[in-house]
Amino acid sequence: SEPFPGIAITPAATLRCDTALALAGWLRDVALPASRRLDDRGVLTGFAQGTTYLCRRRNDALDGVLSEHAFGNAVDIMSFSFAEGPPIAVEPREREGTMAEAFQDAVRAGACLYFTTVLGPGSDEAHADHLHLDVIQRRGGFRLCQ
Repeated sequence: SEPFPGIAITPAATLRCDTALALAGWLRDVALPASRRLDDRGVLTGFAQGTTYLCRRRNDALDGVLSEHAFGNAVDIMSFSFAEGPPIAVEPREREGTMAEAFQDAVRAGACLYFTTVLGPGSDEAHADHLHLDVIQRRGGFRLCQ
C-alpha cells in the first residue's frame, strides 16, 4: 500500500520510520486541510522533494556535523501539487497577501507540531527555496522552527 495514500512524493523518498510517521501526520492533519482552502487548485495531490536520505554534512559543507538527511531523518519539500491549477513552489513570499503565501505559512507553522526542525525561506540562504523538516532529538524536546 502507499505510505501516503492519495499524495505522490516525487521522486520517491527514503525515510526512517519516525520521519515517515511525522510526515504522514503533518500531511493528514495540516497540509491536506489547508489545501482545501485553495478554491482554484483543489486538494493536495503531491509534493516534490529535493532531498530525503543522503549521506552529507549540514548545508553540503565540506566538514562539520552530519545532516539529518544522512540518517533518513529529514525531508526537503520544494513544491506542492494539486488536483487543479499550478503547483505552489516554496519560495520567499513575505507580504504577498496571496492564498499561496497563506498556504505556505500554514503548512510551515503546522509542521512545527510534527517535526523538531522546520526551516524555510527567511531562516537562512540555504533554505530559501524549500522547507526542511526533520526529527532530530534535542535536550528538553526543544524545537527549532524558523
